[in-house]
Amino acid sequence: MVTAPQGYVKDQGGIRGIAQLSVFCNGDCMKRAMVRVLTLAMAAVLGACGGDAQGGDWLATDDGDFVLEYLEPENADHQPVYEALVESEFYDGVVATLNEQFALPQDIAIAFQDCGEVNAFYSPDDVAIAMCYELIAYYADMFYDEDEADYTQTVINAAYFTFFHELGHALVDQLELPIVSREEDAVDAFAAVLLLWQGEEEAAIAGIDQFSLDAEEEAELEELPYWDEHSLSEQRFYNMVCLVYGSDPDWYAEWVSEDFLPESRAEGCEAEFAQADESWSALLTPYLK
Repeated sequence: MVTAPQGYVKDQGGIRGIAQLSVFCNGDCMKRAMVRVLTLAMAAVLGACGGDAQGGDWLATDDGDFVLEYLEPENADHQPVYEALVESEFYDGVVATLNEQFALPQDIAIAFQDCGEVNAFYSPDDVAIAMCYELIAYYADMFYDEDEADYTQTVINAAYFTFFHELGHALVDQLELPIVSREEDAVDAFAAVLLLWQGEEEAAIAGIDQFSLDAEEEAELEELPYWDEHSLSEQRFYNMVCLVYGSDPDWYAEWVSEDFLPESRAEGCEAEFAQADESWSALLTPYLK
């Protein structure tokens, strides 16, 4: 089991379920399949950077893998989440594809587990990502609608954005990637860009929904945590909206409005996405097989 570092501040990289995408995602968007092949995303990155998806030039030594495990929950309330994850084999496929694409200096553990709190985190000491059943159950239960959604798919969706957010932390640490802004902001962008590379707009949009709801909760606080390593949720909301909009301004044109994405911010979003896209492509290319 991965243990959160002492004094660790809860990571706010979680996802609010796909069931709540309605106002941000039109009908065609909602019909797109959630499960896509990550290989296509990595091939696109390689192609954009002049590499070869079938084994072009790369610089890193491959001495490790992502190692996935599902730990039996001690809390019986988490058993449905555990069973949905194991039976779907969704993350087994994601991790297998990551291992085909990334060269790592050592193994990185990924554990779905009880944590005793609603959380998810990467531990540098353990070189491990903890995906907590508490967080997944919280979001899955919040957004599951038995009349409209499949519970297994809801569970998968409830972890997807968070998974890539924490993956970003792990890669920054293990590949010693240079990050010139706050790491939490950088891996928010990493998660958004990687999901958009895959065509997983729904998961990125669900991240927007999460930040919106978190911002509502923060508004009730007597004192906002300006000192926190994370940006305020409302800022993360607008940053995510901008990245998704910037990935395809024509498709998301209806988002530009004073109460969602002000035109003054929207004008620069295509450039913001291009910068994040090119930056992460450049950072990751030396470590792609």
